[in-house]
Amino acid sequence: MTTPTLPTAFAALQPYVAAWALPDEDARFRKRLHAPMDDLRAFYEAILPHMDAIMQHLQGCPAQNLQPADDALLKLALSYTEISRVFEVWQQQDVRADYLDPARLRCIGFEAVQA
Repeated sequence: MTTPTLPTAFAALQPYVAAWALPDEDARFRKRLHAPMDDLRAFYEAILPHMDAIMQHLQGCPAQNLQPADDALLKLALSYTEISRVFEVWQQQDVRADYLDPARLRCIGFEAVQA
């Protein structure tokens, strides 16, 4: 499977697509739990300055049947949202790890509901 190309305005984010344009919420959750904090921070800091433009771009797209470039951009934004709480709220990868093994959890997001 080939890595989709992002819309031209977001070409600077292309290096993150293969690792971060993940297919569903469970994959994003697992990535947040298991990726090194340095990787999380690098992705977070790369995407943060573009989030307003990403959201404006995606607002102009249909809710269903996104073009591959727009779908990849949406998946990057969802990955950003998944890890933003690590730096904006928790200052650690998962607060549940303090009392519950996250490996016992399975996330079922909107992707599963739409299937």
